[in-house]
Amino acid sequence: MHQNRLFNRTRIQLTLTYALVIGVITLLCGSAIHFVMIRAFTRIVDRELNTLAGAVHDTLESVLQQPEIVAPAATKFLPGLCLIGKECGLVKSDSRIFELTQEQGYSLRLLNVKGRAIATLGPNKHKLINNVPTMNWKTITDDRGERYYTHTLLLKTIDNRDWGYLQVAQSFHRLDDYMHSLHLILILGTPLAMLVIGGASWWLSGLAMRPIYHSYQQIQQFTVDAAHELRTPLAVTRIAVESALDAEIVASETRNNLEIAQRQVRHLSYLAEDLLWLSRLEAKQLPLYQQPCCLNDLVSDLEEELAPLAMANSIDLRLEILAIQPVYTIGDSDRLYRAISNLITNAIQYTPTQGVVSIRLESADRQAIIAVRDNGIGIAPEDLSHIFDRFYRVQADRSRDTGGTGLGLAIARAIVEAHQGSIQVESKLNLGSIFTVTLPTKTNLSKIRSDVSDNLVG
Repeated sequence: MHQNRLFNRTRIQLTLTYALVIGVITLLCGSAIHFVMIRAFTRIVDRELNTLAGAVHDTLESVLQQPEIVAPAATKFLPGLCLIGKECGLVKSDSRIFELTQEQGYSLRLLNVKGRAIATLGPNKHKLINNVPTMNWKTITDDRGERYYTHTLLLKTIDNRDWGYLQVAQSFHRLDDYMHSLHLILILGTPLAMLVIGGASWWLSGLAMRPIYHSYQQIQQFTVDAAHELRTPLAVTRIAVESALDAEIVASETRNNLEIAQRQVRHLSYLAEDLLWLSRLEAKQLPLYQQPCCLNDLVSDLEEELAPLAMANSIDLRLEILAIQPVYTIGDSDRLYRAISNLITNAIQYTPTQGVVSIRLESADRQAIIAVRDNGIGIAPEDLSHIFDRFYRVQADRSRDTGGTGLGLAIARAIVEAHQGSIQVESKLNLGSIFTVTLPTKTNLSKIRSDVSDNLVG
């Protein structure tokens, strides 16, 4: 399976699909965890701030007497409360509120009715921006850019006059620490997870394709065996028909039937030979002869050999060699000859009379490009993806008239790919087609001979 290009490509596509799906699921899970952590932290802070603000608010309102004046009882209840404009010393206390503000990062501020700070308690000694009091939850920042959750409550005096506001705040610092840890886990864990997922996907795709590949091998072997077994009976039948036609006394009607049989037997013989040859090539049962192959000579010989066929069909066959120097590749010249011959023969057969078929050879970026262009009937867009399939015929009736087996383009593609090349087609209906073959090249002939010698020795 590893040596079959089709199954390798399919396995890679399956692996990438598996990895992509699992990767998307992992990212979605990470995003969900991120969202859940933020929501959970917000709810915890909401509950804690609500509890702390409510307890402090109720106690303060029981001791506040004059608006915007902090009563001495308030400083006793809130140890460490620092009045704005006065120096504050270090305070030690076993108070629960003192513990919350010093160890868990809570801050309290007493504000006047205009929103200006009168006193503060807690680790935050920096000026908070956006001090306009609101009676709901709000996010504000200090002059260092640090963010805080806040909860603001209106304070009243004992005689029910507006005293100011109580503002309780909790820094985002804890949430930022949690998020930093989560992001670090995602950044480091995601590539490792993707590697594990990729390896598992590669193994699973291979496991899933193993029965398919086994069936493919059985079908391929059956094709080889069937084509091989057909050769002998077809050869015997062909000889028998030809012998019957050589007889001097044969009725005209019988001769006509024998000639039809001869054509069909010949067609079946070609079909069996092509099918056997293609199956062996795809199964790598036919070794490629690695030798220098001059593509200039190859296309010139093809133009000379197929010129009579073009003339018989009233086609103008042209050759253009744009490469300044001879273009060489390493491969089997006979098989490359057959591949390009199939393309040119198809172009001639599917081009109307007085048409033009051109063969062009050029070299660029260490690649040889052989383009076979015609102005024939063209190929419909829906057929382009299937024309290299076995027995696929765009014009079935015309294919039968030309005696094709439906394997010419499949053979051409198999040969080109066996030489590490590629073949593409561009076509427009009723305007013509361009088949382009790209092959790796070697420009230094001495280097080519050295490579071939090394391969033979190895």
